[in-house]
Amino acid sequence: MESTPAGPGGLDAPDGPDAPDGTGCAAERFLVRGRFVTTPRRTRDRDDLVEHVAAMLVAPGEELGEDELMARLVPFADDPVRLRRELVEAGLVGRRADGSRYWRERVTAHDGEPGVRAAR
Repeated sequence: MESTPAGPGGLDAPDGPDAPDGTGCAAERFLVRGRFVTTPRRTRDRDDLVEHVAAMLVAPGEELGEDELMARLVPFADDPVRLRRELVEAGLVGRRADGSRYWRERVTAHDGEPGVRAAR
């Protein structure tokens, strides 16, 4: 997925059908060069971004070990532990009590977008 530099803070402009330019997911405007770097301040924007990230990293119905999930988070986030916590706290990713297994809890509006993990 291509993006072009935009506005303050070096945020990338998204590509795709829901983007302001009509070419991609609007949540991508919060990614910096395709990476989750900071959490948006507005709750609606934060929820949208975290749902988008969940759709990109874990397919609905997919179950992963902690090492598998972290392997997906590390290239995507500057702070993968924080991102994992945000996904769990948002109710998007479930977690076994001992932290050994993770899974998608629910489908989001982003699951039909290009580049996301398909349901199993």
